[in-house]
Amino acid sequence: KQWYQRRVRGAVTMGILCCVSDYLKTLGSSFDNVNYMYWSLAFVSAEFLFDTYLIWRQRRVVKETETRTEDVKKLMDEETYLKARSYSLEKINFGIIHDCYSYFETLGVSLLFITPFLWDFAGKSIEYLGYSHELIQSNVFLWQSSLIMAVIHLPWSLYRTFVIEERHGFNKMTFGFYFKDTVKKIVLSNVISSLIMTPLIYLIQWGGDYFFIYAWGLVFAFTMAVFFIYMDFIAPMFDTYTPVPDSPLKTAIEELASSINFPLTKLYIVDGSKRSNHSNAFFYGFFKNKRIVLFDTLLDDTCNPLLGLDENGNKKQFPSGEDDEGKKKKGCNQEEVVAVLGHELGHWYLGHVYKPLMLNQVIILGMFYLFGVLVKNEQMLADFGFPHGSQPTLMSLTIIFQYMFGPLNKLFSILSTQLTRRFEFQADSFAVGLGKGPLLQSSLIKMVADNLSFPLADKVYSSFTYSHPPLLERLAFIRDEIKKQA
Repeated sequence: KQWYQRRVRGAVTMGILCCVSDYLKTLGSSFDNVNYMYWSLAFVSAEFLFDTYLIWRQRRVVKETETRTEDVKKLMDEETYLKARSYSLEKINFGIIHDCYSYFETLGVSLLFITPFLWDFAGKSIEYLGYSHELIQSNVFLWQSSLIMAVIHLPWSLYRTFVIEERHGFNKMTFGFYFKDTVKKIVLSNVISSLIMTPLIYLIQWGGDYFFIYAWGLVFAFTMAVFFIYMDFIAPMFDTYTPVPDSPLKTAIEELASSINFPLTKLYIVDGSKRSNHSNAFFYGFFKNKRIVLFDTLLDDTCNPLLGLDENGNKKQFPSGEDDEGKKKKGCNQEEVVAVLGHELGHWYLGHVYKPLMLNQVIILGMFYLFGVLVKNEQMLADFGFPHGSQPTLMSLTIIFQYMFGPLNKLFSILSTQLTRRFEFQADSFAVGLGKGPLLQSSLIKMVADNLSFPLADKVYSSFTYSHPPLLERLAFIRDEIKKQA
């Protein structure tokens, strides 16, 4: 049955791509008078209106639910609920304003032909230095456009971090730390972009009719390389990953991993609290080299082994969990953390890591093929403001993948959300099978409260935007699974 389902899904995916290919060929040959920029902006506008409609639905739910429902009363106290509601409303209002700005920015960049201007400016810049090569011009364009966008969006990021997150008790960064972090991210992202785009442009120009195979192979190899090196070389540039010392928590996690044959090699705690009070946990690695990372904000004082060390790294007595100042404790206890990891390792056990990866490779290969169909249309770049006959490869990639593939990107985003939600339910079921159902429920409730996540969601909004099902849906599903597996 599983073999048959995989074949059906593969056939459906390839069928969609073939239909899209035929459609684009027809579009290119039969609608020569279509202005591709206007067509693309029409979809951008439709997408903006649809997304705005969805977020207004959620805003109405948050705005109108001023007091806890009977279901929510079982999950959080009134004080926490009001804080979560206030936090959610502020984020939604900010998001609506930011989305409006982004929409009009996209219109302005397109209608004023800003992209052709920046491309021409990059060419004149390297000519001034005595160079004239498309690969060099492409890299200069990437760096300058990235810096410009970083500066333009800096006020939005600052307001989100130092006003909204600060007001609700999540931000832990200073201005100095923030700007240092931002500069590192900009430099690193541009270096990675140059490393992938330079050979990609070359392969597209060199590869002939079968360039899409070479381009896909490069992207796949690069993706795998980044997966292998990210946690060892890139992530430590931003955060500190401390190996978990011998402790009851480490023993419990190792026992969990051993019970399902998860090849755990290393266990870390990352100092996420230096940035934010939001919590998380994840695993990474390939084959027999798997590692688990716990955010320190996920652990309460009773189970965080790093709180059981003095300044020299020597063991001292573990905290009792008593809160001397009378503040509300945050984080999960040891049993709840293990339950959370039972869910996360369920993703590994059920193949949720490799299935989307393979599906994405099929989609990327198909999109490179479709790119080869569209790039032959010289009118397309002309409609976006480039001179007739000018078809720089990077600009073709930008226009086609960002604008022309807009409907495809939206479709795949919706399908990805639905697939991820299904995987979340399956991982919850797996954790229940390990006997972690009640503990998983209590950990979810604590994490929602700690992160001030609003517990109620509009069904239409959540179905299109939530990669994880809303809390009440997950709790109800876990209850049903406990009854089924009892």
